[in-house]
Amino acid sequence: MRAFFEKIPAIEETSFLARRILLSYFDAPLHYHPEYELTLILQGNGKRFVGDSIENFEPGDLVLLGSNLPHFWRSEKTFYENKEPIAEAIVIQFSIDFVKNIFEKLPECKSIIKMLHLSKSGIRFPVMFQTYLEKVVEAHGIKRLILLIDLLGNLSQTSHYQLLASEHFNIKPDDVENERMRKILEFTLDNFQNEISIQAIAEIAHLTVPSFCRYFKSRTRKTYVDYLNEIRVSHARKLLIDSELGISQVGLECGFQNLSHFHRIFKNQVGLTPLVYRRSF
Repeated sequence: MRAFFEKIPAIEETSFLARRILLSYFDAPLHYHPEYELTLILQGNGKRFVGDSIENFEPGDLVLLGSNLPHFWRSEKTFYENKEPIAEAIVIQFSIDFVKNIFEKLPECKSIIKMLHLSKSGIRFPVMFQTYLEKVVEAHGIKRLILLIDLLGNLSQTSHYQLLASEHFNIKPDDVENERMRKILEFTLDNFQNEISIQAIAEIAHLTVPSFCRYFKSRTRKTYVDYLNEIRVSHARKLLIDSELGISQVGLECGFQNLSHFHRIFKNQVGLTPLVYRRSF
């Protein structure tokens, strides 16, 4: 996995890209691009990274990404063992010029402009808009453009949305910083079920421990330990819903060596104990 600036290809006779993607698994690296992006997961599950947000994703996950917002989707490890295409998504991408030439010149699109401004943090919408995206992908010509405007208009009117990255998220989109963060994310994802010392992760980032702590917090507004616990709790939520493992075993599977510590961290993040969370499903 290599962090990079993604160049979105231009296609003649269309002002934006809309396509259906079918893969064996989602494995795009940490990347960013100037274009806005709307992604709907149709098949597959795993973890979604948007800025400093880490959440599980599953079919129906719909996210709007702002310009130059680092992101990637990563399938669960079980997907890598299956050679049949089982990961599917609809992706719509449109440029800043597209926004300036259409939405910014039309007073009727004020709500869309406001939504696009919020998308600098990434926005998750309810699954109710899936049919809209499918129609955009299937349409052609001027109808396709009208359907996209209608889709964005409806998204901008809903009050049921969730901002993803924190307000002060500050990873600048340059190759050196993204490469360093890529190494940190990759190592954390591959090893969060085990004990990770600050010394070990600092060496991955080629920094001293004090420098690493300052570096990580200045860009994510949280400590590395808090970030690591977010990944572990995210995985725990999935196991509590999808598996029959006991609560203590779930904690161990997610890298928590102490059951009381697992309960405390889980409740602090989710607002419920692991048992109550499982019963709620």
